[in-house]
Amino acid sequence: MSALADPRVGQYLNRHFVSAFQKVATFQINGGQKQGGNVASYFCTPAGVVLHAVAGPVDADTFLREARWANDTYELAQLGAPTPDQLQAFFRKAHLDRLQQEHDVRLPQHQLPHRDALTGNLLDRSFAQHAHLPLNNQGKVHLLLALCPLPPLGQVYQVVFERILNEKISTSPVVSEGR
Repeated sequence: MSALADPRVGQYLNRHFVSAFQKVATFQINGGQKQGGNVASYFCTPAGVVLHAVAGPVDADTFLREARWANDTYELAQLGAPTPDQLQAFFRKAHLDRLQQEHDVRLPQHQLPHRDALTGNLLDRSFAQHAHLPLNNQGKVHLLLALCPLPPLGQVYQVVFERILNEKISTSPVVSEGR
């Protein structure tokens, strides 16, 4: 069963998030079934700043674990009214901790670019420099968001889709059977 079809996921998301979607790749519908494409879910602030992401389809338990982590980490970070720089540092550390704990990957401080230096192509190049690391999709998300914590969604979705999910961004419409 798809994570988003699980009632527990819907209840949690409705309680803690505002949901939206954007089609960024092409897929086909044959026999009423979606074929091709992929999915990425982003947990953002109201301003569209990415706290966390889930790259690719996952089961409901995995999706809930990641949604709860994003929400709990954000609430913990809000204690003490942090400045934007403190919030970025907090989320960088949180993603680095998950990289270390779950994937046994440690990034030395000198390998971490200045948080404000990464935009567009620089973010893509910085992420590509670490492509040799043996990480699953969630590990790659933590790597990306440790390199560039709290990026605007518009700055990061293409890297997630093309570098992590190995999909091409497309504005082509959905192709239905018989069209």
